[in-house]
Amino acid sequence: MVATLKSSVRSGVLLCTLVLGASVLGACGSEDSEEPAAETASESSATETPSESPTESASPAEPATDPANGLPVCSEVWVDGLDLPKDYTSCSEDGTEVKPEKKMCGFGSPMIIHEDRFYALRGNRVNDVGDTATSEQFQSALEACQA
Repeated sequence: MVATLKSSVRSGVLLCTLVLGASVLGACGSEDSEEPAAETASESSATETPSESPTESASPAEPATDPANGLPVCSEVWVDGLDLPKDYTSCSEDGTEVKPEKKMCGFGSPMIIHEDRFYALRGNRVNDVGDTATSEQFQSALEACQA
């Protein structure tokens, strides 16, 4: 009987741990809770928005592709504050492929530059600096990248 009780307690603790790990805090609370745990879980997932880490930027799931060549549309990829896709190689503008300028960084990945205005590392935030030739932000980033 003691073994069965210990097993039940372990199962209850495991259940509470799993439920708490899923961010449903009320599931293991007192029995006089106003809402059942199942409703709390579904409401929480329906009303909460995923949080972003401070180093990540919001980006659309997939930029629109140009039907002429299947490449992503440049104006949807190169948006200040969004992340450049990790697999980015080129984009399309008016049905024409636009290849980026690349500056190799000391750590082996290139800094990608578009229209002498935007720059980013693949998988990282796109920066619109207006003109890379005169932008102190871009020059500092390039210097740090190539160090």
